[in-house]
Amino acid sequence: MKDLSTFFYLFFVFNGFHILFDANMAVGMPGTGSAGIIVMLQCISSSKKAATAFCGISFALWVLHFVVLLFKYIKVRHHYWLHSHKFSEAKQQAYLGYAQSSAGQAAAGVYIRSNTGTFV
Repeated sequence: MKDLSTFFYLFFVFNGFHILFDANMAVGMPGTGSAGIIVMLQCISSSKKAATAFCGISFALWVLHFVVLLFKYIKVRHHYWLHSHKFSEAKQQAYLGYAQSSAGQAAAGVYIRSNTGTFV
């Protein structure tokens, strides 16, 4: 059940966004609310020692989280290629799962009734 192509693609999309978010937070663009490397360098140049320390800790934790997520992404991708999953397989599994769900069956019933003109 857990070795479905659909789950792999969902993981790749959402973990990819998390990796990009971690990279963005580690860079620390001013005005975004992150305490990354750019904000840390600004604190160093203005001699704010406590803020520099907090930004350094925050930067280190964002980088650590980025590395862990990247490692997991690579590990799952290796498993994905090892079992030769395909996007067409994921699409078929998603359609099948939707068709078997009660929400999918209700939506199909409403669609069929709307085309025949017998709305209930």
